[in-house]
Amino acid sequence: MAERKSTEERRGEIANAAIKIIGDQGLRDFTMQRLADEVGIKDGSIFRHFKDKQAILTAVMERIEEILAAVSPREIVHPLERLEAFLTARMRAIGAQPGLLSIVFSDQLAHAMGEEGQRRVAALRNRGRGFVRGCLEEAVAKGCVDPALDIETLTLLINGMVMSLLFASKDGAIEGPIEEAGRRAWQSVARLLRS
Repeated sequence: MAERKSTEERRGEIANAAIKIIGDQGLRDFTMQRLADEVGIKDGSIFRHFKDKQAILTAVMERIEEILAAVSPREIVHPLERLEAFLTARMRAIGAQPGLLSIVFSDQLAHAMGEEGQRRVAALRNRGRGFVRGCLEEAVAKGCVDPALDIETLTLLINGMVMSLLFASKDGAIEGPIEEAGRRAWQSVARLLRS
């Protein structure tokens, strides 16, 4: 007989499976049957762990926030090295769960969760941009980056680079690990920042 999992473990499995389904197939194809099949349980069992579909979507949002919050390397002293570590960790996290990319960079989940979902997805995106901006501002203050460069534009360019790398990886346009492509892209950006 298989070992019975705790509610917490099962909730985590269900949230991760929901991320995969929503990310790969969209919300329209997100059904309890498909979710149960992905987790390997009966569809009625899902509701032992969640009140309704909306509660599952909230758990998905919480799981995404948890995954992306875990990749903020604040302990690295040099701001450009911290920024590189952050970008690499983000790409690795999203590369490990490709569904995150579609969910975070589309508004499917935000709209499905209503006003709260829209607020939470925007806050998630803003935290990422804020981390990048903070590293760049600190790099300018420490004389590591040319102060004539526009920080807001650089923030958007760096976020756009990461997004482009992630979509290129998802589309199969990048050979090898995304971290390697990200490292090469970052080296080019870092050279421009320092020049």
